Amino acid sequence: MIISSDHSYIPNQAIKDLEEIIEKHNIKGIIASSIGGYYATYLSNKYNLKTVLINPSVSPYTTTTKYLGENERQDGVKFIWKKSHLKELKKLRVEKIKKENFFIFLQKGDIVLDYRIALNRYNGSKMVVEDGGNHRFKGFERFFNEVSDFLNISHLKTGTTPYIYSDSLSY
Repeated sequence: MIISSDHSYIPNQAIKDLEEIIEKHNIKGIIASSIGGYYATYLSNKYNLKTVLINPSVSPYTTTTKYLGENERQDGVKFIWKKSHLKELKKLRVEKIKKENFFIFLQKGDIVLDYRIALNRYNGSKMVVEDGGNHRFKGFERFFNEVSDFLNISHLKTGTTPYIYSDSLSY
């Protein structure tokens, strides 16, 4: 089973929701992107989970300051991003990550986040870095077999093993 999370924009609530999913479904690994990658780093450390990150946000407590105020999600739902959310994000930062638990995918063409920051943060982890591409990692499906092997699952495409996918709110 693969669970796709549409989590709250409020960091503490998002973490609470994701922790409930991990515990309820006995999650064995995470695939996440953008700010979901930041949350996944915290969760990977807490639960010792293998984690695949796609163009992860490393310090959303600084990069999301430009979103302070009213915003609209991709689905049209409006929300207010507050300074208190930045503080919640900062408290989730993991200082020492278990690099062996991470498989990182970065594309230099990501115009949302500077790939070099994640490259430095996760240096020593298994990693794919490509020229071009975008924030969603164009062509990620080319790596399904490698991701499946890393997460130690044999049916990534059919979703028969418990894993969680946490997407971003596009920051």
